Amino acid sequence: RCLSDWSSDVCSSDLLALTNVDGFRAHAVLEGPPSSANRPDIIAGELMGRSGELFFAPEPGAPADKHSKVEDSSYIWNVGENRGFLLNGPLQGYASISSNIRFTNVAVIGGGDSAATEKVAGHMCQRSDVKVEASDGTEISLHIWRARDLRGMPVRVTCNVNGKPVTFGLSKIRLEPPPNDLFVPPADFTKYSSAETMMGELMTRQQNQKQKRGWEPPPSDEVGARDVHPPGRSY
Repeated sequence: RCLSDWSSDVCSSDLLALTNVDGFRAHAVLEGPPSSANRPDIIAGELMGRSGELFFAPEPGAPADKHSKVEDSSYIWNVGENRGFLLNGPLQGYASISSNIRFTNVAVIGGGDSAATEKVAGHMCQRSDVKVEASDGTEISLHIWRARDLRGMPVRVTCNVNGKPVTFGLSKIRLEPPPNDLFVPPADFTKYSSAETMMGELMTRQQNQKQKRGWEPPPSDEVGARDVHPPGRSY
């Protein structure tokens, strides 16, 4: 949930659509309104889940964004409990994260089995219109396309945040149970008191390294793609 300000408002409501799936692995893309330079705000990576528990590992971003090192972190989230963990590979550490917002009611208001079949991401899907109510009084209307050949797995979810469109999509979907230990931090990782403390430690270490090495240019296009999975994980 802490990937960006706009994703924190919508991410959990989108992911409610995945809680009825026994196990899956997919490439996920969350696209929101432009944040700067008129470019859409896009987060992409590997998403795995089982019975409401989710694991997300971001993929490397565009060359201009690689210095942010967002791909060095991964996320564990329990949708039902509204809490999880932020893991950081370079620190070999983790911290608890949570949200005070809970979703109190989910109602289907249109579509479903009676909806016309549409092809989305290579799958024949039926659209459902769903209204989600949160504990803070917020109401979000979602449009969900579920693939008939994937046991109703949602392959696209759209909604509006502050009047601007947000789209969550899945591709390369495999219905398979993820590893049993995927949804707990690795045993050899260090626990930090908070995500802020952990990321502050990371920034301090990075600053100290820059001072020792002197100025270095940001990564260029020639830098090869990194493994999106942090150390301590095997798949």
